[in-house]
Amino acid sequence: MKFDLKKSLFLSMAALGFVAVAGTYTATNASAKTYAKVTSNRKMSTDPTTRNITFNGSNALYTKAGTLRGARIVARKGTLSALANSKSSSDNFRVYRIATTNRKSVYYKIVSFDRQYRGWIYGGKTQGAFNGGIQQFTTFQSGNLTDAQKNSTYKFANTGVANDGKTVTYVQPAWTQYKVGRAIIDSSPYANATFKIDQVGTRTREGDQWVHIVATDNSNSQANGWILFSGLTQAQTPIADYAIRINLVDPSNNNAVVKSFDWQKSGATKGTPLGNQNNNNWSINSNDQRSIQSSIRNALNGTGFNLDTLTSSQLTALAQTKFGDSINLNVNKATNIADNAVRINIMDGNGNVVKSLDWNRNGATKGNNVGSQINGNWTLNNNDQQSIQNQINSTLSNSGYYLNLSNDQAAQIAQATFGGSVYLYANSNVIASQALRINLYSQSGRYIGYTDFTRSGATNGTNVGNYSNGTWNISDADANTILNQINSVLSANGYQTVGNTLTAAQRAQIAQGVFGSSISLTGYNSQTQSNYTTVNLMGTNYTAPGASAATLPMSFVKGTNVGTLNGNNLFTDSSSYISNTNPKFEVSYADLYNDSPLKIAGQSDTTAKAQVQKDNTSVTNGKFDVPSTGGDGDGLRGWNAEMRQTVDKSSLKYTVNNNQQPTLNNFTTGAWNTSFSKDNVVSFLNSQSLATLYSPLFPHITRDAEPGATNTGNYTLYWYQIVYTHDSANQSGGFNGQGSVIAPYTIKVLAYKANASGAGITSDQPITVSNYTDDPGVIPTAK
Repeated sequence: MKFDLKKSLFLSMAALGFVAVAGTYTATNASAKTYAKVTSNRKMSTDPTTRNITFNGSNALYTKAGTLRGARIVARKGTLSALANSKSSSDNFRVYRIATTNRKSVYYKIVSFDRQYRGWIYGGKTQGAFNGGIQQFTTFQSGNLTDAQKNSTYKFANTGVANDGKTVTYVQPAWTQYKVGRAIIDSSPYANATFKIDQVGTRTREGDQWVHIVATDNSNSQANGWILFSGLTQAQTPIADYAIRINLVDPSNNNAVVKSFDWQKSGATKGTPLGNQNNNNWSINSNDQRSIQSSIRNALNGTGFNLDTLTSSQLTALAQTKFGDSINLNVNKATNIADNAVRINIMDGNGNVVKSLDWNRNGATKGNNVGSQINGNWTLNNNDQQSIQNQINSTLSNSGYYLNLSNDQAAQIAQATFGGSVYLYANSNVIASQALRINLYSQSGRYIGYTDFTRSGATNGTNVGNYSNGTWNISDADANTILNQINSVLSANGYQTVGNTLTAAQRAQIAQGVFGSSISLTGYNSQTQSNYTTVNLMGTNYTAPGASAATLPMSFVKGTNVGTLNGNNLFTDSSSYISNTNPKFEVSYADLYNDSPLKIAGQSDTTAKAQVQKDNTSVTNGKFDVPSTGGDGDGLRGWNAEMRQTVDKSSLKYTVNNNQQPTLNNFTTGAWNTSFSKDNVVSFLNSQSLATLYSPLFPHITRDAEPGATNTGNYTLYWYQIVYTHDSANQSGGFNGQGSVIAPYTIKVLAYKANASGAGITSDQPITVSNYTDDPGVIPTAK
């Protein structure tokens, strides 16, 4: 604040002169200005988060209460009004002291969150109520998580030390509470950490979205906190070698993922592109395109978004995407459908929507079916069907497509509901001069699809086949080509050719067809695709924790009950556990066989003998010795490894609750190619008691001294068990009848301490091993 001393002195002298002159006029008119006095001044003790305020522009900010002697302006009313309308949360203010004057006025001392402004402002006549020139202000508005935010797992999009709202986390969203800062100052150590979102909201001034994240692994919990949603990226679960992950994103919302699914193709190889390249042009065969378009449509159902037609650039990008990789496709916000209308989307043979129309019925109610069901058959009344057909004809006029409603298509519309939509295939009027279009219909008249049989050099208007001896026919080579094309269309839509062949009548019909025109084949009424999906448990090997990173795969689930330990002593002579000169174990392989999974697997004790022989391990007189040192430097390490490896022999079993044999069944939630969610898979695994799987118990021996030491210490027998737990958070959904769905599992290793005699296990609860290794010198410790 500038202060002009000369001007002040001049004004002061002038003022004194005025008083002097006035004094010569009358002494009774002169009186000193009176100022307010402070009667109380104290620090506020109420919840600080309730003391965030903004301004209404009616009062200025002063160095002290404005009515006190010497009070100077810190910020004028106009400045405070501008701060009230600021789009930066650093311009939020906090009240921290309260004062009252002898005039019963209340003043509050406030400070801006960035500490650029501090002073006193009039607050009305009631203590604790923010009136006068200020009013209470909410700096952050809580919101509701979307389904995608609830169900997805996230990572930092970028890591480092930048204090920009999207690189590190904060105790509260930045600048929404006074003197509350960052939770971490460097996110680099958490580059591979994954998080779930449990809260969401927006800062009032900026309107940007912040989320509160919680680490999926408690060891990363220090990074828990608030961050801009735009600072996260969705963590990717493993993609199968025969799948492509398609992320459907909203370009108007920072490419937020609306839905994601894995499109699978049986027999595909990781690293190969989905499409084909010809002269720098990429394309996708029509069957794959139809399947992908249908999958997209199913995934977006009910989201308020659609992607009814893949653009040429999207098709090119899809064709270039390799199996095992992912792709983002932009989706569109769906336009609203009136409550009394049904939207009829008309598709080409590849599943792309070429035209749409909304058919209305006066007085119709949202959610009601368009038609009715009579004796189990859905039907439209004649007037409605004619009205719909007329509107379809008008919509497709000059489009190159036509659609005459079949019985099945009329039934599809009848089952649709007002306020909803239905998808129907149309026929194309555009046929190449060297092609015969073969339209395929089910026995009930439902349009399935079409294929164009093309012959290079064919002449428009000529027959495809030949007429000989009173019979029309085509060559076997043409018949095979056409049959393969027809099968591709049928299989993609759930149909097949009877006997996988063309009948004589069909060959004759094709032969009479002419290039540049079309024919129709009917009678395909056998849906070959099962709508059942196989659950592929594990799907990939998982790695146990610990220094050895021993791979413990579960590649099968089979067999009968495992049973429990039978109580036989593992060691034949407890006095021979240790020898100071040559410490070793003498263990009867027959007893090991009796106490091990080998007996349960139906193997003989000689098989047990063969499986425990390793390195310098010797078998004499029905016993095997496990020396403390051996060819690998530690014979006991090799023995532990051998015991661990027995749990993955093809004859051993994995069990579920109560040592029961797991039952693997296929499951379905609906018709072929309809989608099922991750929750459907979780529910199925729970119903089959497959959420948790257990390996057989297997022996593991530790010692508390190194090999060759004078005092060899104590040897301890443990019984280890591998527990597989379904990783429901990373489960994905799929489509009924489309191959298999992978059920991911996490693993942990349990250790039961054996009784002193070596027989059975103690009653102690097992520990979860954090340092799993075959090394006998490492004592198992709990996580």
